[in-house]
Amino acid sequence: MKLSQTRLLVKDFHQSVAFYRDVMELPMGFSAEEMQFASFNTGETKIEIFSRQNMAEVIDENNLSPSTELQSKFLLTFEVDQVDEVCARLKDKGVVFLNEPHDRQAWNARVAHLRDPDGNVIELYKHPL
Repeated sequence: MKLSQTRLLVKDFHQSVAFYRDVMELPMGFSAEEMQFASFNTGETKIEIFSRQNMAEVIDENNLSPSTELQSKFLLTFEVDQVDEVCARLKDKGVVFLNEPHDRQAWNARVAHLRDPDGNVIELYKHPL
């Protein structure tokens, strides 16, 4: 398992993309307006920008009470060889997943999500499908 990117879960996608692209001058690797997703190449590890609301839909957090803050403000993404096998090993260790391994066609990836002990979201993925 290797850390491949840190994903910032942002309230204002356009403002955040402009900040990292124009102010911080990070080279843009990929952007998908319809998914509110952007990726910046920073060397070995990437920084990604993703809408908090879109991530809440992915991990089914839209049913939180209005007073509850949406999930963490960042997400650690780990690239793995086989999402299902890694999830099975982690389940054997007592990990409770936010969702089961599934294909995200729009991302061209197989993914699953869990939380660390402090509630931060972790994504396991295999790309491409």
